[in-house]
Amino acid sequence: MSLLGALTRRIASPPDAKQAEPAPVMTMPAPPTVIALPPPRERRPRHDLRHISPRRFAEITHELYVEGSLKWAEYQLVGFPSELHPAYDTTIGALTGQKAEPNRPRDLLAEWENRLDFMRRHADPAVLVAERALDVLRRQAEPRA
Repeated sequence: MSLLGALTRRIASPPDAKQAEPAPVMTMPAPPTVIALPPPRERRPRHDLRHISPRRFAEITHELYVEGSLKWAEYQLVGFPSELHPAYDTTIGALTGQKAEPNRPRDLLAEWENRLDFMRRHADPAVLVAERALDVLRRQAEPRA
């Protein structure tokens, strides 16, 4: 037998089956993944209409009109607090005995709810406009995510 023939037979012959299997390896399970979520954000209303001055209320209603949330008729109804009128002290103020305080915060949403009730009781034709405007204002006072 030649040397070349012996080498060729060794290469062509299949390896032993016991040598081909890899040795078993012990693996550790992966540690559980912990996902840390950010803390929940504080839910705050867009605008606090329960504690706001008439001057700031007029600014907010103007913003709502410009962004399209309030229609023109609704903006005309709610967007001009009477205390901002220059003659308030000599007209309404003289009748009620109160001077205008356009910078004193108060619950203007409740004032509009009372006005809407008055409009309903007296069958005011603008009650539908006032209802929609009040709905828009209430949504601004709801907490947002």
